[in-house]
Amino acid sequence: MGIFLQATATACLVWLIYHYFIIPLFLSPLSKIPNAHFTSPCISTWIWWKRRTGFETRSIFAAHQKYGSIVRLAPNEVSVASLDGLRQVYLGGFDRSPWYNQFVNYQTPSLVNILPREQHSTRKRMLTHVFSKSYLQGSTDLQTISSVLLFRRLLPFLHSMALTDNPIDVFQLFQATSIDFMSAYLFGLTKSTNFMRNLSSFQRYLSLCHAKVRFYPNRARAAEKLEAHCLSLCRAAESFLQSSISSEDMMQETPCTNPVVYSQLSSSLSKSGLSPEHKPLALASEMLDSMDAGREVTGVALTYLFYELSRNPTLQTSLRTELLALSPRITYPSTSQSDSQAQALPLPHAIDSLALLNGIVDETLRLHAPVPGPQKRIVPSMGTIINGYSIPGGVEVSTSARCLHQNEKIFPNPSVFVPERWMQGGESAKGNGYDGNKEMRRWFWAFGSGGRMCIGNHFALQVIKLLVSAIYTNFTTTIVDDEGIEHRDEMVAGPMSDKLILQFHHIS
Repeated sequence: MGIFLQATATACLVWLIYHYFIIPLFLSPLSKIPNAHFTSPCISTWIWWKRRTGFETRSIFAAHQKYGSIVRLAPNEVSVASLDGLRQVYLGGFDRSPWYNQFVNYQTPSLVNILPREQHSTRKRMLTHVFSKSYLQGSTDLQTISSVLLFRRLLPFLHSMALTDNPIDVFQLFQATSIDFMSAYLFGLTKSTNFMRNLSSFQRYLSLCHAKVRFYPNRARAAEKLEAHCLSLCRAAESFLQSSISSEDMMQETPCTNPVVYSQLSSSLSKSGLSPEHKPLALASEMLDSMDAGREVTGVALTYLFYELSRNPTLQTSLRTELLALSPRITYPSTSQSDSQAQALPLPHAIDSLALLNGIVDETLRLHAPVPGPQKRIVPSMGTIINGYSIPGGVEVSTSARCLHQNEKIFPNPSVFVPERWMQGGESAKGNGYDGNKEMRRWFWAFGSGGRMCIGNHFALQVIKLLVSAIYTNFTTTIVDDEGIEHRDEMVAGPMSDKLILQFHHIS
């Protein structure tokens, strides 16, 4: 009996050594890929700990700096930082990793976490039109939203704070502004959030968001409250669609706009054959994801854009010179006697054509990508080849915006904020016939690529450019407190301190 137990134990030990050491170290196709850490082929503890302690993205970047464009993070996980990797993984339509299931709302998947490619494509087609650049630039609803939110909420607030020399936490303000813009486009102006006028209410909302995404002990309760809030907005939008404009709406000072996105998705889901009992939660899940993305991504991008400009008064002056060429100018307070003239905005395509503004926005998104970390995908069953390495099916593979955006061969001085590198004839475009701008575009990955590229990228860019144009036409900014401005190593990389305090100075 003792000999049998000894033999069994020996066999188990041999199997464990073979399975957990011999195969991953020598026999697996992944064994040829450089290891981010010496334990990576055998156990996932190294990358798990980096994620746990908030060092994932910078650790992956350091591994690529040391070992090249492809590294093995764990026994079944690989990171790539090359154009070949981008093409194979993201244009190849690999399915998302189950990791995204942690972001499901209402136990109902949305575009963020619909994993199968075909189902995701079907849902995305329902929304692509209303988030396309051409539709957004021609949308009278969005123009009305933009005018109201700028001239009745944001600019009056900034004007008041500038007159009284009160500094502003722009990280909080820009998140509130971003969610007001997004919710107005989703649900209509009169049914949307109004956080810019009630920042204390937004602070409470933001604390729920932090509890949800940072896995605080009250995470489940916070998620319930956020879901209930979004459902109330959905019900209000549905009531608007099911009835004519009410007398209450007619009496409101705020103009009515259509619930553009809610209406589009509601109609498409009805035509798709989705059962009536499942439709409300499918709608709410998409709306809540859009609100979260609008708040986080746009809010973070604006915060770091204003941080960079506030460090560079000369660049502010150059930008304002460019903005003053817009017609009409976005001035506040206006000297016009007519409300319609006072609240008129330049056409979106006119703002979109400003070279320096575009360079500033692009450089902010490169250097301060709101989502800099790995975007995880699963290699299909037939496997793939990336950078000459064979990767079998089932392996988790990812690319990170930070790893692409910090490539010094593509972006000289990658840690320096240089908006001019994106402009025609800019520093990176000179010499030896090298079209730096074109090559940089291939490596620019602020919104991802392929079928799962961020559907709201054109909306975010239009709002960002409008807000920057409106604010720097009327104000200059200086830094009061930028302690903790370093990025969090999280999925959305806001400031470590969750704040940036600026002083606004009105231009007479």
